[in-house]
Amino acid sequence: MATKTPGTTERPPIVVVLGHVDHGKSTLLDFIRKSNTVLGEAGGITQHIAAYEVKHVPKGTSSEGAAGKNITFIDTPGHAAFKAIRARGANVADIAILVVAADDGVKAQTLEALASIKEAKIPFIVAINKIDKPNANVERTQGALMEQGVYLEKLGGDVPWAAISAKTGAGVEELLDLILLVAEVEGLTGDKTLPAEGYCIEAHRDQKRGIAATLIITNGTLLQGQALCVGHAIAPVRIMENHAGAVIRQASFSSPVLLTGFDKLPVAGEYFRAYKSKRDAEEARSASMSERTPVAHVKRIEQGSEEELEHFKMPIVVRADTTGSLEAIMHEAARIGDEHARIAIVLSGIGNISENDVKAAASTNTTPAVVVGFNVQADAMALERARQHGIRIEQFDIIYRLVERLEEILRESAPKRIVEDIVGSARVAKCFSSRKESHVVGGVVIEGYLARNAYVRVSRRGQVIGVGKIKNIQSHKQDVERVDTSGEFGAQIEAVFEIAQGDILQCFITVSK
Repeated sequence: MATKTPGTTERPPIVVVLGHVDHGKSTLLDFIRKSNTVLGEAGGITQHIAAYEVKHVPKGTSSEGAAGKNITFIDTPGHAAFKAIRARGANVADIAILVVAADDGVKAQTLEALASIKEAKIPFIVAINKIDKPNANVERTQGALMEQGVYLEKLGGDVPWAAISAKTGAGVEELLDLILLVAEVEGLTGDKTLPAEGYCIEAHRDQKRGIAATLIITNGTLLQGQALCVGHAIAPVRIMENHAGAVIRQASFSSPVLLTGFDKLPVAGEYFRAYKSKRDAEEARSASMSERTPVAHVKRIEQGSEEELEHFKMPIVVRADTTGSLEAIMHEAARIGDEHARIAIVLSGIGNISENDVKAAASTNTTPAVVVGFNVQADAMALERARQHGIRIEQFDIIYRLVERLEEILRESAPKRIVEDIVGSARVAKCFSSRKESHVVGGVVIEGYLARNAYVRVSRRGQVIGVGKIKNIQSHKQDVERVDTSGEFGAQIEAVFEIAQGDILQCFITVSK
């Protein structure tokens, strides 16, 4: 256990909840908070990071400690599109909860979450959830975790764990006890006399209130009347709310707060610090030489470069409600396609779809140009401009459906390519006749097959001499469609060159992709 230094006090743990989609992370937090955010999420999937503060009285606590201890939770989306957000959440947190469903076991995103935890080098607790399900199998889930190097306590390892049901609440009290126990071992401390510092968890534009950001304070105290600098963004501390939406005048370490009034859109994941005045914050911003360039709230990609011309690029404009969502969409869009056809984001930003977004799509002179929106609306001017220019505006409230639609549009839009599919090879054993461009040969198939109407690339002593086409093929003096490996054949090949004994025929068909 760490020793407190003078001026520091014990601080509540910041806990990140990670795991595969639909394994019950948000349901667990709902039970803990005695609320229900899941019903407010499209498709029942968490689309943004949210932070919540709860109070828990550990089992066996004396009457003196009956007030309980605070725990701050960060809820992260589980879908693959939010890998970067999950990693950011783990980097902010002190402790991680890895949620694994007892009826589904270890999945791909479970492993991604585990990698995020290990990279952040923070302690974690395993919550084996959904033990109320008829097909739940805790032992099988434990075995799957062991295969991934996660050795649980009482099973030969040192990773704390609890079997729980986020639906019924079974085991949740034990899980909260474990969190406080791990926090005590870690010896988490902070100094309330220092200016507040921490990280921006999420940022968005509020049409009525301006730019707002969710912040997690990791040390110090934030007071009304101060100013705050998050990378390139500054805000006076005037309107500050806690996780429940109540206006507060001050907040200290481990607390999540919502602050409005930023002059620029903060970057999710960016470090922040509080200053006595706005002038001090502006001086700190100017003096900083190591600021990262944010995920641009207006970002353009110039087209026409050598790289752009190498393959088909489908231009899209992306608008999202928050920086986290925008980051996830851009991350997924970059993965769509292959070396021949990809997505090009020509403009991206936070807020509703505007006429300028449609103009940007139309200026690409490419059909189709698409504007996609996530949890945002399109204004009347944008809709009219889109109608005039034939620009599609597509709106979504679930990330993976947006991604699936982009994949579909790219498949429909990309030019078809004629590619060769090599299906076999053969060696010419004898040449029977040669008249004009028709040659009758015999041989044996080395691998794969030779087929009627397929093409053959003819090689002699390792050098390609030309391409011909199989007009007819026989096996045992009978016309056939194809001859497979080790089969002898006779074939009529159409070619403008001579075919000789010993030549190698590489058979291929052309397909459109």
